[in-house]
Amino acid sequence: MANVETSSENFLQHDKATLLDILRFVIESSRQHFNPNYRFRVCDKVLEAAVSVVCVFEVPLEILLHFISTLPRELTDYGGSLRVKVQEWLLGCGKKHCSSRCYNTEVKLLKSLHEFPKKFTSCHCVVNDFLIYDDEDLDAWEFEIKRWARVLFLAIKEEHHLMPILKFIQNYGANICNQSNDMEWIPVKFLILSLSLVHELQIMHERAAEYGIEVQRRSEFSSPKTPFLLNYGEVAILFEKFAEIFLLILEELVSFANLSCSIYSSSTAIDDIDLPSSVRGKLGGPSQRRLSSSTTTAVLQAVTAVKSVAAISSWCAKFKSDVLLNFSSSFLWKFFLKTVSFPSCDSETGAEICVAGYEALAPALRALASVFSPQVLDAIRENDNFLLPKLEGTLLLDSLALSFLQNINNLLAVGVLARTRRAVLLNWKWLCLESLLSIPSYADVNGLHLEEVNCVYSEAALRLIFTDLVESLENAGEDSVLSMLRSVRLALGLFAKGTLHSVVSSCNGVDVQMMWHLVRSSWILHVSCNKRRVAPIAALLSSVLHSSVFGDENMHVTNKAPGPLKWLIENIIEEGKKSPRTIRLAALHLTGLWLSNPRTIKYYIKELKLLSLYGSVAFDEDFEAELQDNFDAKTEVSLLAKSADPELTEVFINTELYGRVSVAALFYKLVDLADMVGSTNETEDCLAALESGKLFLLELLDSVVNDKDLAKELYKKYSAIHRRKIRAWQMICVLSRFTCEDIVGQVIQSLHTSLCRNNLPAVRQYLETFAINIYLKFPSLVVEQLVPVLRDYDMRPQALSSYVFIAANVILHASEAFKFMHLDNLLPPIIPLLTSHHHSLRGFTQLLVYQVLCKLFPTLDSGDSQIIALEKRCFEDLKSYLAKNSDCVRLRASMEGYLDAYNPESSVTPGGIFVNRVEELEFECVPVSLMEQVLTFLNDVREDLRCSMARDVVIIKNESLRVDEDLDRMEISSNVQEQKLLSQQPCLDFQKKITLLKHEKKDDDVISFFGNKETNEQIFGI
Repeated sequence: MANVETSSENFLQHDKATLLDILRFVIESSRQHFNPNYRFRVCDKVLEAAVSVVCVFEVPLEILLHFISTLPRELTDYGGSLRVKVQEWLLGCGKKHCSSRCYNTEVKLLKSLHEFPKKFTSCHCVVNDFLIYDDEDLDAWEFEIKRWARVLFLAIKEEHHLMPILKFIQNYGANICNQSNDMEWIPVKFLILSLSLVHELQIMHERAAEYGIEVQRRSEFSSPKTPFLLNYGEVAILFEKFAEIFLLILEELVSFANLSCSIYSSSTAIDDIDLPSSVRGKLGGPSQRRLSSSTTTAVLQAVTAVKSVAAISSWCAKFKSDVLLNFSSSFLWKFFLKTVSFPSCDSETGAEICVAGYEALAPALRALASVFSPQVLDAIRENDNFLLPKLEGTLLLDSLALSFLQNINNLLAVGVLARTRRAVLLNWKWLCLESLLSIPSYADVNGLHLEEVNCVYSEAALRLIFTDLVESLENAGEDSVLSMLRSVRLALGLFAKGTLHSVVSSCNGVDVQMMWHLVRSSWILHVSCNKRRVAPIAALLSSVLHSSVFGDENMHVTNKAPGPLKWLIENIIEEGKKSPRTIRLAALHLTGLWLSNPRTIKYYIKELKLLSLYGSVAFDEDFEAELQDNFDAKTEVSLLAKSADPELTEVFINTELYGRVSVAALFYKLVDLADMVGSTNETEDCLAALESGKLFLLELLDSVVNDKDLAKELYKKYSAIHRRKIRAWQMICVLSRFTCEDIVGQVIQSLHTSLCRNNLPAVRQYLETFAINIYLKFPSLVVEQLVPVLRDYDMRPQALSSYVFIAANVILHASEAFKFMHLDNLLPPIIPLLTSHHHSLRGFTQLLVYQVLCKLFPTLDSGDSQIIALEKRCFEDLKSYLAKNSDCVRLRASMEGYLDAYNPESSVTPGGIFVNRVEELEFECVPVSLMEQVLTFLNDVREDLRCSMARDVVIIKNESLRVDEDLDRMEISSNVQEQKLLSQQPCLDFQKKITLLKHEKKDDDVISFFGNKETNEQIFGI
């Protein structure tokens, strides 16, 4: 019986493990759908299914770890929307279907997680008393331990839950150098475990900071419903606990790294060997090290050891200040100086070992740069004096960077490396250079003023670095793109700081010729990339279109010809027509730069128009998903220039409207600068903002009047022309505040031309809003321009309807000083339009006149009507009619308060324009216009009338048929009675008058009574 139960339990466990594996496949399949909202819903439903069926103790730990690892990190990390649900499941779901053992899930899971490190690091097999492994083995181990670390920090409930892990780290880390030969697998696996823990801790730290969780404050998820979650104070204690443990083993780790790095000293002593064909002839996939198996194992151990020391030192430095950190920093700097002192190698094996040295140097330099401080500076100088003879007057950072470049360029120039391995070395070169160039910025953050200690870059060194970067951009591999562009950005930043005499000695900055070389090389790099990834595009924009050079007008126009930056921007915008992602990121960065440098906008009116009219049916679904999943993409986008209105533009980041919304937000901010012209706060930027706004407004108005597409009068609804017209007039509305006295004549002329043309109501509403704001800003134009137009009764009804709407809103929204003057001037020419035979114009006018009368026409006092002026009594009756007539009431009711809600001032703001008031009808954020509502109402009324008339016709027809049937029955009955009478009275009085009933007469009425044969026979028979 016990065997049967055990077998049944094993089968159930296998069944649920299979189910969890299937659910994992569903989550993985959802990744092809890049919409993050869709992926969230899939993960949520899958997790609900898993919770309802599977208890975590019923499946093997490996299956559970694999399942959790497929959930997107942003959903389960600190602050993630599914974090609580996952934790509740891991620590015991408590569902009714579960057995009583489910309540011990927390204990069982923690026990399994605590036992995992020992199982992971133990050696299961040794071949010939020696263990070998390669990059694929390390990748597999790293993936396995990262899954464990992720679940570990999801499952911990209290601080003491981590004690077994901390104890394991201390016990094994303190003896890592003393492991026997048959345990050689343990050190590298232990290092991978330590790296994974540090990586997970860094993610927790970043998420906690990102979500703004303050110390000693419970997070929003630490509610009574989920009391097991750690608050930030507890998490900070957890960080410090790990820092303390890592500090205890740091010295031992450094010793182990020193032992492991001895392999690099033998780079010139190891001869080449015959490599297996699997290495020499491999096609595709990652580049393999061209080393023997034993040498590969040795260099991998050295790389992992240095990487571990660097990561742990960098992590501990955030929380602790200890002499051991100086010890590890000293080791890392010694390693740097030894690496850049590698002798030249004539053998491929020796060069491969040098490549591995630079592979280890990349994380070491990144860690050293991030913690650059006075103590680190002392460690550099101590080792520098010992290893590198220093020339008098040479700057320290120059010494480091130039020594590095010289050594690695020599290694590249030798020519013994295979092509794929040379590409790998180039990747490490740019990563290391990026770290070296970032030292000044990290030093500023850490409070170290480099110029005070003569630790700066010289202009000559920077130019040498810059030249090396630019010459290499054209042929850069895709793996090196980000690090190279980041290095360019750092170099330009240092040039800019050098002009302010801070971190570059006697610097003259970047000239136009240098920028020409940069933009051409970077553009070749950009077009050669096969895919338009977010991170490289954003890095290109922030690096080449650097804020430090964008303000220089010579970079935009030189001798009346396009400068380097204008040339690049023109190409980017042109390419953006085919790449929604490129145009979106370009719009974000460029509008931010233009806002900071208004004097440059005048050179980009054409590009601004392209951005404003841009629209694509292509939908970049994976844009937002890539920002969430890809750390590099998120970082690079965050470094782009900030939008003028981030809150508004962020809503449209994944739509085709993003470019237009960004431009609208830009000019709406520039208006505030333009308004300061003539005040005491006037600056050159204010004048430039006003000039650029006027130029752009006139350019768009000229386009809508003269462009062959934008000026068309016949076009289909929702067509490309319809869309372009709407885009143009939306932007013109935003620019309305730039209208000044010197251009208002041109503006009114273009506006009148457009209003007199045929346009769909969706377009006309923007013309009307623009006109209302112009007339409100320039009240004198009402009498000069608007009143004569309203008296032109031969104008198109469509145009008259627009002018009625304009006039009514000018009256309603004018300031108190002009309101009644506008009423006197505008109401008289509007009143006759109430009698128009054009139904929509008449109905439209009724609505607007009633609105004006209700708000501005005073109610007449009750009294003797004789003493009241005839005009007032007429208006009162008109008002009463419009208020009480059932058709007028229905018309107003169908508008749903549109007129009361309409505000011409807010309707020309980006927030007022780009708000889709009818979510199910998404068309360029266009609301339903008042005229469209009136037309819809009139069409509905006409349709109701047609239906009513049709029903009446049917009723009349049916009634006629019923009458005919009744008469037929009466005729039959009459004939029967007559026959009975004749049979009963054979002798009739022939002199009796015979009268025919009307219904007995035929329509033609041409047959006489005596034409009836039967009657004649009866008469003659008498």
